[in-house]
Amino acid sequence: MENTDSRQETAELSEAASPAAAEPAAAPLQRGDAGAARLEQERLAPHESPADRALVDAFFQATTAGLAVIDRDLRVVRLNQALADINGIPLEAHLGRTIHELLPEMSDAIVANLRRVLETGEAFTAEVTGTTRASERPRSWLVSYAPVRANGGPVMGVGTIVLDITERKQTEDRLQEEGETLELLNRAGKQLAAELDLEKLVQAVTDAATRLSGAQFGAFFYNVTNAEGKSYMLYTISGVPRERFSGFAMPRNTDVFAPTFNGEGVVRLDDVTMDPRYGNNASYHGMPKGHLPVVSYLAVPVVSRSGHVIGGLFFGHSERGVFTERAEKLVVGLAAQAAIAMDNAHLFRKAQQLIQALERSNNELDRFAYVASHDLKAPLRAIANLSQWIEDDLVDKATPETRRYMELLRSRVVRLEALIDGILRYSRAGRLRDKPEIVDVQKLLEDVVAQLTVHAGASIEVAMGMPTLLAERIPLEQVFLNLIGNALKYAERPDARVDVRGRALGDLWEFSVKDNGPGIDPRYHGKVWEIFQTLNARDNIEGTGIGLAIVQKIVLSKGGRVWVESEQGAGATFFFTWPRMETDGGLGMR
Repeated sequence: MENTDSRQETAELSEAASPAAAEPAAAPLQRGDAGAARLEQERLAPHESPADRALVDAFFQATTAGLAVIDRDLRVVRLNQALADINGIPLEAHLGRTIHELLPEMSDAIVANLRRVLETGEAFTAEVTGTTRASERPRSWLVSYAPVRANGGPVMGVGTIVLDITERKQTEDRLQEEGETLELLNRAGKQLAAELDLEKLVQAVTDAATRLSGAQFGAFFYNVTNAEGKSYMLYTISGVPRERFSGFAMPRNTDVFAPTFNGEGVVRLDDVTMDPRYGNNASYHGMPKGHLPVVSYLAVPVVSRSGHVIGGLFFGHSERGVFTERAEKLVVGLAAQAAIAMDNAHLFRKAQQLIQALERSNNELDRFAYVASHDLKAPLRAIANLSQWIEDDLVDKATPETRRYMELLRSRVVRLEALIDGILRYSRAGRLRDKPEIVDVQKLLEDVVAQLTVHAGASIEVAMGMPTLLAERIPLEQVFLNLIGNALKYAERPDARVDVRGRALGDLWEFSVKDNGPGIDPRYHGKVWEIFQTLNARDNIEGTGIGLAIVQKIVLSKGGRVWVESEQGAGATFFFTWPRMETDGGLGMR
């Protein structure tokens, strides 16, 4: 019915506008002349019966969408009550009036759309935003414009359908705002989690929080401690050039700032100048001259996991009532993330300082070890030479006991030189790094065995199936040399036997070196790893007590572990783990 009536009305309007309709031209409508508008309707549709007109009027008034017909002079010919309510103007007051008279603030956009239809004869839909007498706040409408014509004739007017989409637009805007907020929070979260440079971290927090809060500008004031232990305040600025604040002193613990710097809680004010805490402190009694205008005020303390107040986020805006409860919650959440990230940055900075101090200490130790070994070995060699010269000079006079003492003196020199070399090796064990390389452990063990002196009757058995590792070759070779060499040295039997085996343990390989020697009492399993410790008298078995300490230090530096299993009189098995793949940093996957 609706379509039929619309086509009938359109046809009648078209007929009236066609040359065949021998109607005299009507006088122009006068502004606000509702009666003349009705006459215009009757002129445009002379054959419309009262019943048809009533049916069309009923359709116009029944729909909740705003409907109107505009003639070529851009005057309202017909509309419904829904559109009259949208415009906030009585229905009768619309008839015969132009768009400019009815909606002056939006007339330019609407008139442009109406002219487009009148000129092109094509329908289209557009959004219109503005205010009417019914609403002081801007609203949005979706308006469909269609040409009114009959039987393919010229365009006689424009029919409009107006739908209020303000709520939908507001929902879309809120969803878009929420999406942008979530994206900003996501980016900020990733940046906070990855950034360990404190200054960059604080700037990122300030920028993100300023955007989230809707502030004109934001600042983060925080305390830091330098390497000398001195504490001082720094700050970051977002939203305005840093120069706008550079001329002012750092904020003091005034009545307004105190709750934030003391970590007492959030301060959110629609107008800071109206707060009783404002302006109570000399010398400015408020904001200093030249300060950015602040009316809306928001301040959030940033508190570490330990409860220590790291600093505070401060935001300002020149307009009143800008900061909402939602903005406060967003900044509070970001401040909590920032506190964790700043804790991590502080820990990282301390770790870097400790690493640098350790590197300095290690360098000093290297220099000391080198100088000490050089300076100590020179007089030792002199002692050895002097003893030999004395023995040569007394070749005819020296007693067998004197010769034995001279040999014992030289052996002590050799032992002391070995001890000095061992200390030097221990100081460097696990610290000097080479690039990891592909290491065939089976081949490496063959090279290790070739370097050792294996007496007749003794044997070394290396199990098949040894792995190929990505590792530093020299440290691994040192570990095997020390363990296999010790097994042969302390076996205390002519038929010494050493078995070397390995097995896969996920990302690690476990190696073992087993001997058939006298074994080690479980009471001493921990002592054997201590530097300079030996379980045998050095006069019985020559040793420095450094070899196993070096083994332990190297293995631990690779992220592995080392231990011994043994019983007195039942041999000993030394175990250690080594990563399948070492990184350049030395620690393999664990």
